Amino acid sequence: MHQGSEPLINELTLARSGVFSILNRESGDDQTWETSFSIGDRHFYVQGVAARGRPHGIDPDVLLALQTLFFEAGCPEDDTVECTAYRLLKLTPLGVRGNAYARLRESLLRLEGVSWLTRVSRQSGGRFRGTTETTRLIDRISVRDTSLSASGEGGVIEAGAPLRVTFSRHFAQSIREGFYQILDAELMSDLKQPTARSLYRVLQAHRVGDDGSLARELPVIMAAWREATGLSGQRANNVKRTLDGAHAHLIAAKYLRDVSYEGSGESARITYAFEGEADPELVELLIGMKVSRAVAEALAADHPERIRPAVRAVRQRVAEGYKPRSLAATTVDAIRKPEKYGGVTDASPVTLSRSAAKSPPQPQLLVPLSREESLSMVRSVLRVKLGRAPRAELLTRLERLDDAAVERLAAAARGREDLIAATEAVTGEAP
Repeated sequence: MHQGSEPLINELTLARSGVFSILNRESGDDQTWETSFSIGDRHFYVQGVAARGRPHGIDPDVLLALQTLFFEAGCPEDDTVECTAYRLLKLTPLGVRGNAYARLRESLLRLEGVSWLTRVSRQSGGRFRGTTETTRLIDRISVRDTSLSASGEGGVIEAGAPLRVTFSRHFAQSIREGFYQILDAELMSDLKQPTARSLYRVLQAHRVGDDGSLARELPVIMAAWREATGLSGQRANNVKRTLDGAHAHLIAAKYLRDVSYEGSGESARITYAFEGEADPELVELLIGMKVSRAVAEALAADHPERIRPAVRAVRQRVAEGYKPRSLAATTVDAIRKPEKYGGVTDASPVTLSRSAAKSPPQPQLLVPLSREESLSMVRSVLRVKLGRAPRAELLTRLERLDDAAVERLAAAARGREDLIAATEAVTGEAP
């Protein structure tokens, strides 16, 4: 992977520019949009055209599934994914029952129908200087439909029929570079809420610095963040409600450590604090395998016990004559899918990885949280859900709860029931 290459910039800009709305449901039928906003010292100007509506909801998951299949097929030179709808759906949270095939068809057509112009610039000497790019994701889709109306709308893709999706050349090259795999598959699987998965994608992109390092904190202004997350046009209260719901899931999933607000309204400042620390030695080991710093830091934080065995396995294959198309992409694949490369992990990882700490479909911690860790998680999620710190009386009552009550609230914080209602029931105090 080549740090600073054109595909890398393009993939980052896609996630940073608010092209995909984090909304789970379509908020309107606008086929064009225009927006400008600043995150840090980067200034974004975006013009979008979406023939079948702006991508949202499940669309990023469908795109990630397509990228995964493309990579697993060896990144074919014709830039085309060939599979069945059933195979594609198995890689998404949609499942394979009910209206999943109709929703998949709608999602694919939205992805094919979107294109956009992005200008990313910085201020220098009183003037803005940057790069303007025009981009699209998919050049062609071929599916076999059933249940079409006379006008050709409302179709359902046949489960076992051939499905072909051809990426744009530029986007296909970004997959060959392996950059998309900065997204943690285990975390995506744990996040059942589409809005939380979409916000994770945006946060992870904006964390990446110019040198490829991942920021430990990310401050944003509400007005700009609304545009960056594709929530433009939503009322302020609805924006905050949407964000807070996603924040709670990301804290429970151990991606965010905390989310704090300062001020109110459009000028409110939101500060995201992220979990996880990457071992610098593991990061440098991955960089030596041509993996970019951003991806190396993410993988070293999420899967520390897999890094050295994966590097050993890839180096051994290369020594035996294997010539990978991309050394970086093969290394990332070995970390993500160790079973393909021998399945060995270090016996004594420095830190417990997210995948080792959880077992799908419900997060099950192999090492139970301490009482204080559980209370800390409950306080953090309550703060996000309430949009303010819980009342002092409530915090006092939380400290006095027995272990069983604390565990119930910790389970609620992970999304198993309404945390606010559970807190009131357990403590007798309104948060």
